Amino acid sequence: MANADVVARARVALFDVERLSAERLVGIYRVLGEVDGPRHYARRLAVALHTTGHVFARHGADMGLTLGRLTEAIELCRRLDPAEHRDRDAVLRGMQTTHQWALYRYGRRGEALAVRRELVALARAGGGERRVLAEAMLGLAVGLVEDGRDDEAESLFAEAVAVTAGLRRDHRLTADRHWYVTAHAGHLATRGRFAEAAEVYAPLLGGVGDGGDGGLAVAVDAMPDDRRVPILLYGAHLLAAAQRRVEGRAVFARAVETYRRGVDPGPVHAPVRGRFRGSVHSLSHDRLAHHLAVFGAADEPADVAHATTRDHWSPTRLDRYVRAETALRGALDGPTAGAAERLVLERRLNVRAAFAWMPRAAVIDRLLPAFAKAVDHARAFAVADPDAGAPLLVRALTDHALLLAGVGRAAEGVADLEEAGAVYG
Repeated sequence: MANADVVARARVALFDVERLSAERLVGIYRVLGEVDGPRHYARRLAVALHTTGHVFARHGADMGLTLGRLTEAIELCRRLDPAEHRDRDAVLRGMQTTHQWALYRYGRRGEALAVRRELVALARAGGGERRVLAEAMLGLAVGLVEDGRDDEAESLFAEAVAVTAGLRRDHRLTADRHWYVTAHAGHLATRGRFAEAAEVYAPLLGGVGDGGDGGLAVAVDAMPDDRRVPILLYGAHLLAAAQRRVEGRAVFARAVETYRRGVDPGPVHAPVRGRFRGSVHSLSHDRLAHHLAVFGAADEPADVAHATTRDHWSPTRLDRYVRAETALRGALDGPTAGAAERLVLERRLNVRAAFAWMPRAAVIDRLLPAFAKAVDHARAFAVADPDAGAPLLVRALTDHALLLAGVGRAAEGVADLEEAGAVYG
């Protein structure tokens, strides 16, 4: 039992709670819990334990200490009365999200996947937002892909799309639903099932197929300004891969026109969406990198779900993706790489660089020259070998145009995109 002096100091310390570290709060709530009863401080202790566990995991602290803090926090949270703590399930989901991340970080993949399954179960049982359920499904599906369990993952990708259908009142979901559709289509494409992938993705394009969900997907015209062109470009890619080249050319032409319209919006009074002028409507380079990774998924190892955002990747897979840069540079500098292989390696390096956080000036100084050089290399290869080089040139040109738009220089990218359209068609 804590002595009176210790208890008094703990109570006084709480008057300045905002300045206390989470680690100190853990000790204070333990002391006061002995006096006033654990129930009075259970939630606050759980939150403090979760915070310290999160910090420990991010900084590579001792595994036993980190996981001990997180599991204790979770058990305390489970015992909270949901009638008294109405947000208990949301708090528990947040703790479990940190827990699975830490388990992956420490190499305990089986346990981490089990936690992702529990997150899906919690979301199903909660009867709350369908967006929460879709997010949990996507996280579990990505974990399954990483472990080579593609068949099980596929049903979750599809269900996440179905779960999010028709929720017109949820503005955030309406804006973000294309992530789920892209994840499903991208997974099918990675497995070589291009016809199915094109059907799944078609509703996003508006007027191309129905994707099997009754047209409930949010079409590209309803997407936020900065996402339209990448969505159309990926749709054209899937249609071409599915041997639907006429439709693919039409969608690619829409991408070019959408991009051009964003640069030249017409009269000031005209209500034009999709402008690329200014940073507010520009696609940030790290978000753009997701779209570039989707376009290049076939070039990467199959155990990374490249059609998903990196928020869902396990930290070990994310590290491996980033650390592959050294091997890629070695292969690029090696004497055995052919011209086509060198273009693919160069692009994989550029996409990895685009994922890294950097200020806009660094994007202009570092990324733009690298993407421009890739265009020059692809153009030279396309001249030497038109059949093999054309698709690589199209991709290099669209990459460069999108990056230019992302830094507010879309006008310079129009010629690239128009050239890509001419080569594509």
